[in-house]
Formats: sequence, structure tokens, C-alpha cells
Amino acid sequence: MKNIILYTSIVASLLMVSCKKEDKVVPQSSTPTSTINVEYRVTSESGNVEITYQKPDDNGTFESETETVSRTYYAINFTCKKGNFLSVEAANVLPARKTVTVQIFVNGVLFKEATSYDPSQKALAVGNY
Repeated sequence: MKNIILYTSIVASLLMVSCKKEDKVVPQSSTPTSTINVEYRVTSESGNVEITYQKPDDNGTFESETETVSRTYYAINFTCKKGNFLSVEAANVLPARKTVTVQIFVNGVLFKEATSYDPSQKALAVGNY
């Protein structure tokens, strides 16, 4: 009987000594980038629109720019840091019942969109990203 207790004690102690804690392998998560690619798109049936948008200057400070464009499609591209106020608006230069659509794409994905059919209203897409 003593031999059985002795052997059981030896086996139990060997199991405790031979067991070791396995380290969990945790995959390295990719750090989210703080820089985004922004594209403002403007489409217009009339092909004659005034566009106002927010865009960073050379120092990264956002400023408002206005352009008059004579085409049915126009795009503005830039790169900036996350956490900025993005804005694009457009209206027909001459009052007309022609559709104007503005879109904000962030990293190739549609973020905001607006359309105006009314000659007295601008299409305005805004948002913080």
C-alpha cells in the first residue's frame, strides 16, 4: 500500500514539474493610420458650376477655396490627417433646374453625398472624419 502511495506521489509531482505554462501567441495588430486620402467629386448636368470646398494648405491648416468649373465632372484630391472637417458644396452658376451632386470619398469609400435640383440651393456634403 505504501508503494502505491509513493508511486502516486512521484507521478503527481512529475506531472506538476513537467507542466509549464504556454505563452499565448498574440498577433501584432496593424496600427491604424492617421492619414486619409480624400476625394471631392462634383457632377453637374449644366457643366457650369461654382464649387467651394475645405482643403489643407501646405502647413496642414484647412482653408476654403472656391472655383468656377465648366465641365460636367470635377474631382479634387488631397491627403490629410484624420479628425478634420470635410466640406464640399456646389451650385449651378446660372439658375437652372439642372442636377448638381457633390460627394466626399475617404480612402475610396463614399463618406457623404448631397444632390440639389433647386436652382436656389447648393448641394452641400459635410462631415468630420
